[in-house]
Amino acid sequence: MSLPDRFDIAGESRIYERWLDAGCFHAEARRSVRAGGDREPFTIVMPPPNVTAILHLGHGLDNIAQDVLIRWARMSRQETLWVPGTDHAGIATQNVVEKLIAKEGKTRFDLGRDAFVRRTEAFVAETGGTILRQLRAIGVSADWSRTAYTLSPALSRAVREAFVRLHQDGLIYRGHRVIHWCPRCLTSLSDEEAEFHDETGALYHIAYRISGGADRASGTRRALTIATTRPETMLADVALAVNPADERYRDLVGATVVLPILDIEIPIIADEYADPAFGTGVVKITPAHDANDFEVGRRHGLAMPVVIDANGVMAEDASSTGRVPDLVRGDDRVVARRKIVQALQDSGALVTTESHQHAVRHCYRCDTVVEPRLSDQWFVTMAPLAAPALAGLRSGAIRILPQKWEGVYVHWLENIRDWNISRQLWWGHRIPVWYCKECDPPYDVHVSRTDLTACPRCDGPVRQDEDVLDTWFSSWLWPLSTLGWPDEKAEDLRAFYPTDVLVSAPDILFFWITRMIMSGYYFAGRSPYHTVLLHGIARDAEHRKMSKSLGNGVDPIDVVRLYGADALRWTLVSGMGLGSDILLDPNDLEKTFAPGRNFVTKLWNIGRFLLDKAGTAPVTPLRNIDANQLHRSDAWILSRLDAAVAECDDAFGPLRPVTPASGPDPVRWTDAERGSGMRLNDLAESARRFVWSELADWYVEAIKGRVIEGGADGEVARAVLVHVFDAALRLLHPIVPFVTEEIWRQLPTHTEGTFLASAAWPTGDRAAGDRAAGDRAAGDRAARAHEFDLVREAVGAVRQIRSEYAVPPGKHIDAVAVVNGATRDIARVFTEEADLVERLSRTALRVSDAAPQGAAAHAVLSGGTSLVVPLADLVDVDKECARLRGELAALEKQYVALEARLSNEKFVSKAPPDVVDGERRKLAAWSARRQQLRDKVQTLCVS
Repeated sequence: MSLPDRFDIAGESRIYERWLDAGCFHAEARRSVRAGGDREPFTIVMPPPNVTAILHLGHGLDNIAQDVLIRWARMSRQETLWVPGTDHAGIATQNVVEKLIAKEGKTRFDLGRDAFVRRTEAFVAETGGTILRQLRAIGVSADWSRTAYTLSPALSRAVREAFVRLHQDGLIYRGHRVIHWCPRCLTSLSDEEAEFHDETGALYHIAYRISGGADRASGTRRALTIATTRPETMLADVALAVNPADERYRDLVGATVVLPILDIEIPIIADEYADPAFGTGVVKITPAHDANDFEVGRRHGLAMPVVIDANGVMAEDASSTGRVPDLVRGDDRVVARRKIVQALQDSGALVTTESHQHAVRHCYRCDTVVEPRLSDQWFVTMAPLAAPALAGLRSGAIRILPQKWEGVYVHWLENIRDWNISRQLWWGHRIPVWYCKECDPPYDVHVSRTDLTACPRCDGPVRQDEDVLDTWFSSWLWPLSTLGWPDEKAEDLRAFYPTDVLVSAPDILFFWITRMIMSGYYFAGRSPYHTVLLHGIARDAEHRKMSKSLGNGVDPIDVVRLYGADALRWTLVSGMGLGSDILLDPNDLEKTFAPGRNFVTKLWNIGRFLLDKAGTAPVTPLRNIDANQLHRSDAWILSRLDAAVAECDDAFGPLRPVTPASGPDPVRWTDAERGSGMRLNDLAESARRFVWSELADWYVEAIKGRVIEGGADGEVARAVLVHVFDAALRLLHPIVPFVTEEIWRQLPTHTEGTFLASAAWPTGDRAAGDRAAGDRAAGDRAARAHEFDLVREAVGAVRQIRSEYAVPPGKHIDAVAVVNGATRDIARVFTEEADLVERLSRTALRVSDAAPQGAAAHAVLSGGTSLVVPLADLVDVDKECARLRGELAALEKQYVALEARLSNEKFVSKAPPDVVDGERRKLAAWSARRQQLRDKVQTLCVS
């Protein structure tokens, strides 16, 4: 059966359905060695995409990288599980739904909590299905029977169990602290969710007059000057702080200053938080609106008035009565800033204003400037959780690729702060805490694994905490909860935990990846995975990260519809250098994905050609072919297959570390293993080069005559051809699964009902062919492979000479292989392979002890053989000599001038280093070209 003229990309969906029907992606826990089976497990949990909207190419990059690893592991005969799923995405999803109901002129408060949650559930049901369809369309080979969702009953049970255990162990507490607050989303944020953005703002220098009149020595009224970027918060100032070691202000500690605008007195305190070397050495203390000031306020027992409410509006509460003047009451914080600055200027308290570059925190979801705000929140104590995660990396139980991210991981864990896990939202896991009005503290707070309808102490009425948990509090349990935790006897948990590789982008290293490691150690005693692969970011032509909010994302379905999933996958994988970002132009899909489409087309055409040569008759298995029947070209392509398989294996690296270890982690990465593998672009290039440059360009051309003639020798060629092409398809399958599957099922060796998606990863010919003949036969085959390389080198040399002297491709030429006593074996090779050389290069090759007389082009081959091509009948020698001498003379002048320039010390010392380096590279290139021209003149023009 032959292949159609073109690969039908519309047929990719049919191929996918056949895989699903055959259960190719389903994992069986009982087959894992951890559950008593005979297969090593290999597990990846999919970073769950948010259910807010459709995926873009950044998600495609992430999932395709995982799919390549999963398909390879499955073909490597691991019991392979890829757990798919989606994340309820608390803040993001609530924002989207609130925008939808805003178009109806309503707010979530108009709907009420229960109705809003039902509305959000309906939205998620629609978008979640779209996401899963997108993943299938790009070839994701996940076990869909295990599709998880962070708000499902099973995973919600895990979330509540984790909260209860941490609370019982004293690691969750309710704290009154300054947190990051988003006035747009109306919720608190963790440190990682409040992202720093560099901005140019203003630094306001403000004078606070010292109480008590004039300075005794000078007779002038003394004042202390502070600098702030947020003058609106000064309404909540409760002190000025100086360093206790600062001699300039020691006599002022205990005195008071007058707070501008409000004209109230606040104390001057001594605290090491004030840095004498920074600015004036005096800082204002605003405990309710700055996290560092909050700690100072706690140390000194200062009041903590709040002057900015949850909406970012200047407003009073019980703690700040009288501190918000009519001037700004009810104003947005930005408007209030302008008014306060003007009032300070009018009163003379504004000393100066200067432009200031600084980092400002923004909400990671809506980009609103975050407001530090004093609030009651739930926190997780992180230091005890961070210690095992640090030890896991340092011991080698965990590795991070690229390794540059290990330092970032360590720095974050060594400086970790407690995690604010409560969010003032309606969408998410409700905090499992109930309050009783009748009981006295601390008995009025009840943490429970099950919903409470009455107080377990007094049986009185209870109310549940209004807040929900941070979304990351559910997703940090993802490798555990998706496998059945907290049920310690869950079949999947025993069979597949810990998992193996976590693939993600580096921007959620702290949000999610590191927290999963911490939860894995805490709840299960070991890291959830041994390898973290951080791929680059998908960026547009302007180097901006692709995202829905920027509008520069591309729906993978659009690419699949136009170019096919394989074209999309090849483009992303071949451009996926370890840790390097990948540039994609959303405004020019043709330029971006045409190379991938061309790759698939080329592979399809190679498949059509090879299948035409192989025919449809049954093929003798290579293991049944006597090694002595192999031609040089057969031995060569089998050796190249060995090399290609080895290169692809090396690109993947080890599936898992092989060094046993004691303690909670059963394995350790050695230093050599730690940085190896996971180079998916190298995998793509190795497989491509074998199919293109070696199999199609050389081997197929070499065996054409044998296949046409048929007979026993033709059958040997067919056996080798089918064997290596089958292996080549296996090497490429993890990257381009659809086209390889469709070609593979047409091979003469294909058995009905089998799939390439479930076939074994190739081992090259190391276990076939000459295995029974032993090492001697293997050595003979290696020698014959080397001899074919000599033939290829001769053909390449002739082709190069043709190109250099503009000999028409169709013109037959003569060439002489000049041999001597040391190259007699090579002479035999060229004599026996002369017909092949002629067919591949249209060159009549003869072997001689002496070079022909007259003008000729020369090439020196490996082993000392010279290849000589007489030029008298091919080119006008006189004219060619004149051209060569003219080019050489011109180059000589340029070379001498450039050499002199680089010898000039003034130029070398004053010119930019990159210019000097460029000139030196140019000189080296001209030197090589000059020598090449001299050699040509010598051989062609000097009699």
